[in-house]
Amino acid sequence: MDSKEKPHPKYKQFTIRFLDRSIRFLSASVFVLILFYILSSSQDFLDSSLFIILNVLMSLCILLIIFTFAAISVKTFFMIRYKETVRIAGLIADVFLFIISIGLAVLFSFLVVVAHGNV
Repeated sequence: MDSKEKPHPKYKQFTIRFLDRSIRFLSASVFVLILFYILSSSQDFLDSSLFIILNVLMSLCILLIIFTFAAISVKTFFMIRYKETVRIAGLIADVFLFIISIGLAVLFSFLVVVAHGNV
């Protein structure tokens, strides 16, 4: 295989599509659990229940960081290697989501440390 030969489009599309759908699922899960956490804290759930929700949120944010980093690296590789500029908007959205997920993971880890004193 020549070094500049394009990869089989079926495998490239599968990889990018898998990463994009995983990122959408994780983003929706994080959003729903944040909403659930806000509503449950206003309804005076038990502290242990809120602690479990925070742990799940922190785990989902870490998974989101991993998947967005993988998507950024794959899309950047295809853009640089094969001169594809079709997915530039998706790359910018992934970078934005990567930064937001890092911030949320730090916030939730801080809340877990603070909430651990109450349990």
